[in-house]
Amino acid sequence: MLKNTLIGLSFFASVSSFAQASNTVSRIDSLTHLFMENTLHKQQIFLTNDDVLNLTEERFNFLTNTIGTAIPFKFDQTVKTQINYMLNPNSSFLYKACLRKDIYFRVFEEVLDRKGMPQEIKYLSIVESLLSPNAVSWCGATGLWQFMPATGRMMDLQIDGTIDERKDIYKSTEKACDYLQSMHNKFGDWLLALAAYNGGPGNVAKAISRSGGKRTFWEIKPYLPKETQNYVPKFLATAFILNFAPPIDEANNHLTANEMLVPVRMCCPIDMKYISAVININEYEQSEWNSTYKDGIIPSSMEHKTIALPYTKAMQLAQWQDSIYQISANAFDPSDFLRYETTTHNHKVKKGQTVAQVADLYNVTASDIKRWNHLKSSKLKAGRILKVYKSREFVLPISKSTVLGFFFYITENDYQTMNDICSKFNEIDINRSCEINRIISPNTPIGKGKLIKIFLKSN
Repeated sequence: MLKNTLIGLSFFASVSSFAQASNTVSRIDSLTHLFMENTLHKQQIFLTNDDVLNLTEERFNFLTNTIGTAIPFKFDQTVKTQINYMLNPNSSFLYKACLRKDIYFRVFEEVLDRKGMPQEIKYLSIVESLLSPNAVSWCGATGLWQFMPATGRMMDLQIDGTIDERKDIYKSTEKACDYLQSMHNKFGDWLLALAAYNGGPGNVAKAISRSGGKRTFWEIKPYLPKETQNYVPKFLATAFILNFAPPIDEANNHLTANEMLVPVRMCCPIDMKYISAVININEYEQSEWNSTYKDGIIPSSMEHKTIALPYTKAMQLAQWQDSIYQISANAFDPSDFLRYETTTHNHKVKKGQTVAQVADLYNVTASDIKRWNHLKSSKLKAGRILKVYKSREFVLPISKSTVLGFFFYITENDYQTMNDICSKFNEIDINRSCEINRIISPNTPIGKGKLIKIFLKSN
């Protein structure tokens, strides 16, 4: 967890080069080959749980030498303890990591390769967040790489009411790699860089001093904070297991082996629900991959508007982006034509009258009565004046026009019907809308996330 303030370090302000490029089908296709080049020639040694639990030091050293990394692995007891914990039958750690790694590792590998850093650094995100962009720690560290708010802002990540770039897959990876590389430049050792990522460079420098000037993690380990003492062995255990873990069942994975997340540039603000509906992608998965946008909306304030999608869906979005903006511009929002007026009633309590009776009288809830009047008890004293608030709904004429001759609407839940959407508005032709959308009747559930057309009655 990157908790400490960064002083005197220079970080790249831009996102990765492939996220800034213009949208073309050929560009996205070229990204496929770029990502796949990093995954085609991996070693094919797979270990069972029993193989790992019965490791000897000789076998461990042989296997880690096949990785060919600049990160020094060591068959230490703390590493073995972490391995045993991860392989515990009651732990879902390893399964979750394997399930998600192909989604994000191809992004990490491109950045690490471009910066000339060890590929095994990608496993740090498993230790930090278990590869979840939405992960938030008890102290507020957020995202795949667990940046604290102050550190994120210092690293030029935008964090406000609508955007949190600590959750941006590409930008957060760039910043995490920049920080780790700066720590490696400072301490000359990747394990010490990892220790600094967790505990801060100040604690690592103090530990080096207290150890008498030792320069390896294992030599200064006793002088580091307890969390950091365990952090580096956990990273090594994770990197070892994931390097030699057999592939998981493809049917349980989000993406196929031939797909990866790629960024698509968007020219204008957009509610991502329109993208989900048009290209037919799971809204939950899209929101996870693009959790940078807190409300699911890419705001106009975002300078580089990008959406991360699997390759085939990114190709569709690049081709259909104009159509999606046209659908958004011709969307029907019932709330645009509904207004509410609230009136206040002063109710004088009669002898023997209860809160529930007052609530029934005005068709509100007893809890509302208690909340409005700051009541701790349901007992009422005769003569007391209670405030009761009543809201009345007004339906405005549909004045919005559309050059298409109809509006688009995306259903909000599995049970929503055409009557639920349209019955309040006299101008809507419900029967025609049902016919065009092949909906059996106005009371037929449509299903969540469906893009339908809504027609107005002919004049």
